[in-house]
Amino acid sequence: VLFYLAFIFGLILISPKIILADVSCQQIYGGGQNCITTGRISINKTVQNPESEQFVDNLGINDPKFSPNQAITFQISITNNGSTVVPQAVVKDIFPGSVNFVSGAGNFDNNTKTLTFITYNLNPNETRNFTIQGKIVDVSLLPTKDIITCVVNQSTLTATDSSQAQDNSQFCIQLPQTITKGGLPIFPPSKIIATPSTGPEMIPLIGRKTTS
Repeated sequence: VLFYLAFIFGLILISPKIILADVSCQQIYGGGQNCITTGRISINKTVQNPESEQFVDNLGINDPKFSPNQAITFQISITNNGSTVVPQAVVKDIFPGSVNFVSGAGNFDNNTKTLTFITYNLNPNETRNFTIQGKIVDVSLLPTKDIITCVVNQSTLTATDSSQAQDNSQFCIQLPQTITKGGLPIFPPSKIIATPSTGPEMIPLIGRKTTS
């Protein structure tokens, strides 16, 4: 009897490790985290480079930037890393305030700027890709008037067995230049705004170079 009870107790202790995914997150410039999931189910969020048209994890200050009113494309990849079918997974894609939703699977809530969709019966080792179209807002609607601002688009996933995953994708927006008669560009003045403690908010960059 004691052996049986010990066996059952051991299963209770071990089972959360089987259900929950192992997630490794790294802070990215501009706010938020870039997370890699190595458990039962994973999610990978990427943004399309506006010049090369390749999907990449992040676009930093030294990478090609987007302009106001420019189209932007994201991709969400969901992978079942386990050995059994995942019956259902709910995906929530949270848009930053600087991007308007254009098209994509599921339903978009304008109040929370969140796209929600469900994928069913994801087979072992199967990956499904979902493309989402957005558009950078007009310059008059950007919350800051800085030369370059970097924002984060966040995606989360919750499966039927309570497995969870999260990934973010960063990109930067650059205001249009005004050219003087001498051919020199003039930008509007910049101001410093404190980095928010949480959430994919807009962060101003004041001419300093960083590595993405």
